[in-house]
Amino acid sequence: MIVKTPYSLKNGADDSNEYYQDISNFTDQVLSESEFHIKDVLDDFKDYESKYVKKSSPRDLMVFEVLMIGVFWRAYIKRAVKIDPKSQKLLAELSRERTEDEELKPIVDPIRGVLATLILLPEDPKSEEIPELNVENLDKLFKWLEATGEFQEELKHLKTWMDFLRDLNPQESSSHLAKIFMFADWFEYASNNVLGSYTCKLEGFLEENREKHLWNEDIMLFTRKRSEYHLNMFGAEVMSREFRESFKSRPRKALLLPRCMCLLPESECMASETNLGRACTGCTPKCRVNALSRCGEKNEFEVYVVSHESSALSLSTQKDRDELGIVGVACIMNLISGGWKSESLGIPAQCVLLDSCGCRHWINSSEPTDISEYHLMKLLKTGTKVFEDDWPCSAQLNGHKCSTM
Repeated sequence: MIVKTPYSLKNGADDSNEYYQDISNFTDQVLSESEFHIKDVLDDFKDYESKYVKKSSPRDLMVFEVLMIGVFWRAYIKRAVKIDPKSQKLLAELSRERTEDEELKPIVDPIRGVLATLILLPEDPKSEEIPELNVENLDKLFKWLEATGEFQEELKHLKTWMDFLRDLNPQESSSHLAKIFMFADWFEYASNNVLGSYTCKLEGFLEENREKHLWNEDIMLFTRKRSEYHLNMFGAEVMSREFRESFKSRPRKALLLPRCMCLLPESECMASETNLGRACTGCTPKCRVNALSRCGEKNEFEVYVVSHESSALSLSTQKDRDELGIVGVACIMNLISGGWKSESLGIPAQCVLLDSCGCRHWINSSEPTDISEYHLMKLLKTGTKVFEDDWPCSAQLNGHKCSTM
């Protein structure tokens, strides 16, 4: 049996609306459970921030960051403690160079693919030993994450956690890390029970397609664990909640869509370039981007197509950053880094996940991807705007009226 996608939010249903109810309920459960597992960790970190960083992170985002540490530890610490420092520095430098200079990507990426497959990917399946929970090994984990080039935005947010743990005495830091590890262990078990049906085909998809990605620069992204998919599902919900009020206050709203939602290939699409992305010109009536763009015209939100989350908003002006609130659409493993990049620019974001992965490098299909229009409407409905019932959505294009809230 061919597994076509690593995840599906529809999970056999006609739409992904049930997923958003599940993730909302599960997020409430995780946040409640965190007060049992890591309350003193969060309290101590809050005190450290107020004393040394002069800021106070939202508690729910702190929970997400703690889970990142624990989930990454469980997934990668055995690889991280084995990496040679010289190899780590080389890979980290190659990643920085291709990020800073787009023209270097065709040269650097093949090298990164080979080195990542040789150095970062191997893991001894026979090893049962878990490295000691201490700051030194956590530092090795962070350096391994840096070498992959896939966790740049995440590491910016985890740096303060490393400083905080280093400020503690070894016994205290090991105690806090143990609680973080146990919380991540609970999260992995609980998320499999609640969210596992949406990612149940991931392992089969990886097994069928692994050989095609070996030696390629996306090998580390491709082989991400199921627990990381669930972590990003949780993180997307937390970020949307945290930035909701700020998003609502912005006078302009923009919907950022990935290229895989376009019906035509990029060479045939007539979209025009703008500083925020490509704007639809209506060249193809049945294209989802066209439908959403026409809806935006009626309901006063802008729509742009961005090629990759790393390039999104990079050409935004200060006026854009002062006025915009965005709804970012991406697959599970790209949405969080895009949301944090937006937040670093001062642009509050809301998160909508693609119903399934649409990357043409991963999926052998020319079909465009889709999203939950109901969830999108909920996010764009800020209380000051009343949306028209007749959205020009895909259902309407097929002769059916779209469901309304």
